[in-house]
Amino acid sequence: MPVHRLRTTDPYANLAIESMLLDRVDDPTLLIWRNDPCVVIGRHQNPWVECDLDRMHADGIPLARRISGGGAVYHDPGNTNFSFLSPSDRYDQDRHFGVVIAALGALGVRAHKTERNDLRVGDRKISGNAFRHTGGRSLHHGTLLVHADLDRLVAYLAAPASESIATRATSSVRSVVTNLADHAPGLTHDRLADALERAFVHEYGSADVAPERAPPSRDDATTVARELASWDWVYGHTPRFEVTVPVAGVGSVVLRVVRGIVERVDSESAPLLARRLDDRLRSLRYDIRAVRSRIAEAI
Repeated sequence: MPVHRLRTTDPYANLAIESMLLDRVDDPTLLIWRNDPCVVIGRHQNPWVECDLDRMHADGIPLARRISGGGAVYHDPGNTNFSFLSPSDRYDQDRHFGVVIAALGALGVRAHKTERNDLRVGDRKISGNAFRHTGGRSLHHGTLLVHADLDRLVAYLAAPASESIATRATSSVRSVVTNLADHAPGLTHDRLADALERAFVHEYGSADVAPERAPPSRDDATTVARELASWDWVYGHTPRFEVTVPVAGVGSVVLRVVRGIVERVDSESAPLLARRLDDRLRSLRYDIRAVRSRIAEAI
């Protein structure tokens, strides 16, 4: 069964390769990869609720949206990612988790799966998992914290303005996490990747260890990667939401945001201001700094 270990650490290229490989997979396949520092949110999440976007921008940390559901995660080179791809009629989630748990066991780490489909060592999370089923093919992918920067993880996955936003988007469930290297000193991405590959071969049979260009190459995936990095996908795919913005001396206004674009402005406390702002803000890509600037110009 095919095993692919990607060398690129570009998050959009890796997500593009994974997506394209899912479209063409014929046999159960394992993909092993890792990203440069970034935050990756689920398909149905609201980035303004999930992330500290200002801090990420200041630190040069990109935001990506994956094709599967689930919650927000922080990636860096200390985080190993795995993807199980297969035709839907051969998809077996229990076998996938068994491969990962067996690989960790071979490295001296006793992990267990929770009802939320997380993997934990003791009471601390080491792996989040997400899933997608489409077009007769299925994807199960997840993270494994090896020696990730947990301070950055905590900082970026905290949204200062989330309380002002009303949304039905999928919310992340916060958990206390731990690095695998704290439980298996000296553990590296390469050692973990080797263990995952061996466990996959043991479960599924002889592996076709494919070169990097066997899945869609970085060049082949450029167009898809560009789409996955676009504003329309990363921000515009956000489910509709409403955000309450306080206005000094007036009260507050409520913005309805659809596909990341301000659609309407309302206010019970300041209806005249809301009408003025509706003209100024309608069709604006939502950004709280731009919103506040236009409000200041209007009062």
